[in-house]
Amino acid sequence: MSGAALDVLVVDDEPLARAGVRALLAEQPEVGAVREARDGEAAVAAIRERRPDLVFLDVQMPRLDGFGVVEAVGAGAMPPVVFVTAYDAHAVRAFEVHAVDYLLKPVDPARFRDAFVRAARAAAGGGAAALRAATGS
Repeated sequence: MSGAALDVLVVDDEPLARAGVRALLAEQPEVGAVREARDGEAAVAAIRERRPDLVFLDVQMPRLDGFGVVEAVGAGAMPPVVFVTAYDAHAVRAFEVHAVDYLLKPVDPARFRDAFVRAARAAAGGGAAALRAATGS
């Protein structure tokens, strides 16, 4: 992949989980800035203000969960999202809101790279709206 460095937002209420995703992102040469949000409200504000290229988003957080973040921002306004969670029970719903991928904690580095590549391609192609148009959903 080539082009501008990607601005990535990592959203998780657990500091160690954020640190783990940050470490995996540090291995990706396409990544420029990595910002963090520790809860859903901070994520909504960061997405609206900073307009990141990609979001790695935890599903289960207090008060406003990952799906609440997508709803608050609006699915059409969301950058490409990779959900990162300890629970596989939310996978179908994640793809219903046009997630690019869904990773289970603890995150396997090879699986992370695959998800990152998919998300970076979605970002380069115009984000979630372009992905929806390409898939007809």
